[in-house]
Amino acid sequence: MIDEVRKLVPGKPLRYVVNSHHHFDHSGGLRAAVGEGAAIIAEKQSKPWYEKSFANPNRIAPDHLAKSGKKLSVVPVNEKLVLDDGARKVEVHRIRPSDHVDTFLMVYLPNEKLLVQADAFTPGPPGSPPPAPPHNYNQLTLVENIERLELQVDRHLPLHGRIAPNAELYRAAGK
Repeated sequence: MIDEVRKLVPGKPLRYVVNSHHHFDHSGGLRAAVGEGAAIIAEKQSKPWYEKSFANPNRIAPDHLAKSGKKLSVVPVNEKLVLDDGARKVEVHRIRPSDHVDTFLMVYLPNEKLLVQADAFTPGPPGSPPPAPPHNYNQLTLVENIERLELQVDRHLPLHGRIAPNAELYRAAGK
C-alpha cells in the first residue's frame, strides 16, 4: 500500500496514518507505516495499547519498523482532530458510543463529502435489500454521529465493501 501511495503522490512524505481501531484487520500494516516515519492517529484511550504493542521487539524476523530504527508516535484524538494544509481539510471524529469498540474513529473529507469508516456500515451487494428489521446497532450509531456532527455526507467509503451513497446507510439503519 505504501508503494501505491508513493505512486499517487510522488515526493510527498507519509506523515500520518489514521487507524480506525485496533482490531487486527485494521492495524496490520501500522508497523510498516511507522517504519516509514508516519505517526499513528488513534483515539486517545488506545494510545497505551499502541505503545505497549510497538514496544515488543520483533527479533526473529525483523520487519520494516525493526530495521528502520524509527520510533512510534501516536497523535491522540479526543473527539475531533482536523488536519489542514490550506488546500484540503481532513476531519477525524470519534464514533460514540459503539458496541464494536470504544476507541472507534471515522474520517470525513468535507470537500468531497466522503466518509471513510470501518465496520460501522458495510454495504451489501449493489441492489440488495436492506436488512429487515435493521440488525446492526453500529449503523444506527453511525447515523446518530453523522447527524450529531452535522456532517454533509454524500458517499461512504467503508474499509470493508464498496463505496455507497449515504441514502443506503439510512435505508440499512431503518431511517
